[in-house]
Amino acid sequence: MKKTGLLLSALMLSFAAWAQNPIVSHCYTADPAPMAFEGNDSLYVYCDEDMNVPGVNDFYYMERWRVYSTVDMVNWTDHGIAMPRTAFTWAREGTCWASQCVKKDDTYYWFMCVSKPGDWRHYIGVGKSDKPSGPFKDARKQPIFDTGEGGDIDPTVFIDDDGQAYLYWGNNKLRYAKLRSNMILIDTRIGNNGIVEVPLTEKAFGGVKVDDKVTGKDCYEEGPWLDKRGDHYYLMYAAGGVPEHISYSMSDSPEGPWTYKGQVMKQQNTGSFTNHSGMVHYKGKDYFFYHTGWAQGGGGFNRSMAVEEMTFTATGTIKPITATKKGVKALCTMSPYLQQQAETLNAAWGISVVGNESKGVYVTDIHAGDSMRVANIDFGTEGAKSITLRVAAEKGNGILVVRQDNARGKVLARVKIEATGGNEVWEERTFDLDHTPIGTHDLHFSFVGTGDETLFNWDWWQFNEDASAIDGLSYTASKEDKTYYTLQGMPVAQPTKGFYLRKGKKVFIP
Repeated sequence: MKKTGLLLSALMLSFAAWAQNPIVSHCYTADPAPMAFEGNDSLYVYCDEDMNVPGVNDFYYMERWRVYSTVDMVNWTDHGIAMPRTAFTWAREGTCWASQCVKKDDTYYWFMCVSKPGDWRHYIGVGKSDKPSGPFKDARKQPIFDTGEGGDIDPTVFIDDDGQAYLYWGNNKLRYAKLRSNMILIDTRIGNNGIVEVPLTEKAFGGVKVDDKVTGKDCYEEGPWLDKRGDHYYLMYAAGGVPEHISYSMSDSPEGPWTYKGQVMKQQNTGSFTNHSGMVHYKGKDYFFYHTGWAQGGGGFNRSMAVEEMTFTATGTIKPITATKKGVKALCTMSPYLQQQAETLNAAWGISVVGNESKGVYVTDIHAGDSMRVANIDFGTEGAKSITLRVAAEKGNGILVVRQDNARGKVLARVKIEATGGNEVWEERTFDLDHTPIGTHDLHFSFVGTGDETLFNWDWWQFNEDASAIDGLSYTASKEDKTYYTLQGMPVAQPTKGFYLRKGKKVFIP
């Protein structure tokens, strides 16, 4: 995909000025599972990553699961590879399909489906972590169960008000199980050794499908999502065969019986012949997540997550939703005066995000012509005078251009990223701005440089209300010296390599 030049990058992110969907554009993300956890200000979305290369990895090829979070619904933080396929020692290459994460007590349980070597069927496993962003580890070292059949995909998990957890799943067949309190075993006292098959009747799901022929006005296909609003339980699912739309049924119990209510999202020309949905209540609003083929180079096997706001009638039914590229509005502005991760993005082209929350997550694969966008930044009435970056560069042949509003906007800064000693050798550097941004703006970052290698790696950025105001290097300090400050006067408890203030002088720690 790399590289077709700075002009295409600029056009892509100028388009993103009004298009919020897809919500992630620097890699392909499918089967979104949104979750808002009590006591956490962020909304999290769990997904698998499509990694298909035509002629090499055709069909669905996924090697890992990723996590994204937001506090404003327009800028999304990429938390890296929260769980690679290799975390399941029993998993087959390229088979990391749909998933969902829930929280029980202080532990996060991530249910996902994957195949075994030499076996075409999928099995449901579970990872666990003490953080919603991971990284996650295999909680069982084996699948939760084995039905002996295919179609054991697309797990959805819901914990009811009484603490009972339910696991639904299935392609062409719909099944559920009750999870035991440890969240990694099923209760074998119900159904067939713990597994209950849900009758796919016309009353429950609008119709039935036999030999790919639908009798009735609709039918269950795959991708169930179980949730609750008030006293109503909702079961959304991909329906109607391929190409898919999203339908739903309702019940007064998480175990049914279910009553078909209609289509949530009709089949549309989104560039993807499949769909997979999830719903979540966040900051007083309800949101509907799905996937499309709208990202550059996307399609049925390279999909991208999208989101729309959803509403309900007085009787609890869901008002039909239309897929749009406009997406949803921002819930709040972002402060440029707090440290912001470089991997928090509204849109991006060409770059990659690597790592995990234990080893560190950062932006890499930065080349000339790539670009990134962050939306809805409030600089206040006085504005910013400088910007601090944490970067790592081996050769020092990269330039970062910071623009206001869009790819053709006012240049706030054009800074050369000097070599730090290696692409894993991090330094914090502060640069004065050429212009002072005031009020609320989007930010556009673009990259200029030479060579085919990564220009530099980028960890975070932060604007400052004051200029650096100090020129020249006074002396070289040691890490043992006490009382360091950033160039803007903020105390630093554990200084690393870089420039600081000490006793009113600019110093460098090598």
